[in-house]
Amino acid sequence: MPETPPLLPEDKEHIACPHCTIQIPAGVSVCPHCRQPVLPEEGPQRPRRFPAGLGAPAVLWERYGKWIKAAGPILLALVVLLLVYQRWIAYRVTVVENPSLLVRVEEERKGDVVILRGTVTNRGDDIPDLSLRSVGIIAEFAYRDGRVEQKTVFPKTEFRGEGALLRGETGTFEVEGTARKLVEVVLRSEIVDLGMGRKLIPSRRR
Repeated sequence: MPETPPLLPEDKEHIACPHCTIQIPAGVSVCPHCRQPVLPEEGPQRPRRFPAGLGAPAVLWERYGKWIKAAGPILLALVVLLLVYQRWIAYRVTVVENPSLLVRVEEERKGDVVILRGTVTNRGDDIPDLSLRSVGIIAEFAYRDGRVEQKTVFPKTEFRGEGALLRGETGTFEVEGTARKLVEVVLRSEIVDLGMGRKLIPSRRR
């Protein structure tokens, strides 16, 4: 025969024991009849939208809200400065790849002057002294007003003249330009034919 379910209390001063069918006083923790512990009734819990504790949004805002308010204008100013820098001050340096004449360059800015210092390594034919050919670095400075300035410099090693590089040798060069309104600097390494009116000879691609 199945067990009889606990009877519901007729008033709030007695509850039904969950282990037997006898009603017991509401405030006891152990049933006086079956000696089983009686767990207190739990009321319905309201769901929380945010977990309580140290990580709750209200607690975080109370602790760090004033710092966020103070940092807002600073972040905005940094964004404006970054935009101004990108629009009016920043420029890029592009090196046209040439497998025969590898170029490495570093830039430095002093006031309104841009200084480009670098090296070029000859991976192609020998370019000796007193020849009709020379290694040249052509630098093109492009500005926001549409102007383009072109300058040619010749790298130099310790024991050879300018523009003379044997295969495997590395020479150094330096070129300067105006930094105001500068947009881009393009560097190309070429072989200059001195016997044909300094005509540029296209490099051989490998």
